[in-house]
Amino acid sequence: MGAYCQVPLPRHIATEDETLEVLWSDYYGAALFGDRREIACVPHSGCRLEIVATAPSAHREATRLLPGQVLPYRRTFFLLDQLVLPNRRRASLGHFVGFKFRLTSAVTSPLPREELVVQRAREARAVVQDPVRH
Repeated sequence: MGAYCQVPLPRHIATEDETLEVLWSDYYGAALFGDRREIACVPHSGCRLEIVATAPSAHREATRLLPGQVLPYRRTFFLLDQLVLPNRRRASLGHFVGFKFRLTSAVTSPLPREELVVQRAREARAVVQDPVRH
């Protein structure tokens, strides 16, 4: 959880599939706000945030991001909250002001094995070539 989760404002632990928006405060800096318009605290380092909407950014790599990309969230003890970019560099949350994210599950479904994909394609082709007669 970021340092902004310690401020005396309404806050809650972010839940899976909740939409989070990065907003800026001159006093506290960048913070994540959830669906309830409260500060949303990301549960732990290693969570994944899917980009829902982008905004202009001064960070060159952040401007290249597209909706649908997933970024790992990293929390550091002395530094601000960070997101890991596709090139493995880290960018602080302040570079993502205006972005909207969705908290996604840390576990993703595995990609299908190549043999299964080929087998399904052959079965589909066989059904088309030899339709069942009634």
